[in-house]
Amino acid sequence: MKMEASPPQDSRSRSFDQTVRPKQRSFEILAILACCALSACSRAPAGAPTPAAKGNAEVDYQAPPQVTSVRIVAGQVEIFGASTAGAVVRLARPDGPAGQATANASGRWVINTPASGQAQLYGVSEVTAGRTLQSSGYLLVTPDGLGVVLRAGAGALVLSQPEPSRVTAFDIDRQGGAVVSGFGPPGTRISIRVDGDKLGEGRTDAGGRFVLALTGPVNPGRHSLKVFGEAIDVAMTIDASRASALTSGPYRAAMVGPHLRVDWMTPGGGEQTTWVYGQEIPAK
Repeated sequence: MKMEASPPQDSRSRSFDQTVRPKQRSFEILAILACCALSACSRAPAGAPTPAAKGNAEVDYQAPPQVTSVRIVAGQVEIFGASTAGAVVRLARPDGPAGQATANASGRWVINTPASGQAQLYGVSEVTAGRTLQSSGYLLVTPDGLGVVLRAGAGALVLSQPEPSRVTAFDIDRQGGAVVSGFGPPGTRISIRVDGDKLGEGRTDAGGRFVLALTGPVNPGRHSLKVFGEAIDVAMTIDASRASALTSGPYRAAMVGPHLRVDWMTPGGGEQTTWVYGQEIPAK
């Protein structure tokens, strides 16, 4: 089995755990609103322009809604995004609706929802011309207002401006399939080693982002991670312990020092763990 399709700069690896499990009602609500299982999502990347009609045949692809940035202002989480002009964009938590907005003529929209001081997981969808499209992944909003797109079988995308060279996220499934994400100088070739073993290689994209799937499984426990290349050299410790069973909802989030660990249920019913790293790198 292969990894789910990811951005062009990603490496490929074994699949994340997608074992089907009984779904709780709260997960079903979130999955319906936020999973990227629609064929429309798989034909082109989020944010891609709608293709022009070819001849007299109408091309039915329509880009799904995309969250572009998140911030907290005066006790409100402001979520900005792009979609089809005039589309009704809906935001939902596992326990129900959280807000909606109508995209303007440029396809831009913003939804405000109360900040809770805790990590929150949302699904984003749009309705246009009677058709409902789901966003590519779930939106995680951290307690300090950072937006992160969680993607089943792929690496998390931290919604921030390119930062100094660093690792921003680490994803792992119950079988040890893992992805490392972060920023570095644009176009830089990088390599990844875990406990000294080379498990990944690739390049940052034009925006300086990298999302690299490791070529081998990572065993449970703590491991040394090194990401290095031209103008980038990051060494840190990663925690690859597996998630315990999710019994009270579709996700569980906890701060571990300056870092956030999120155990969450994928649309296929598997469990994935995402570490979102703060500016302070875990000690080696």
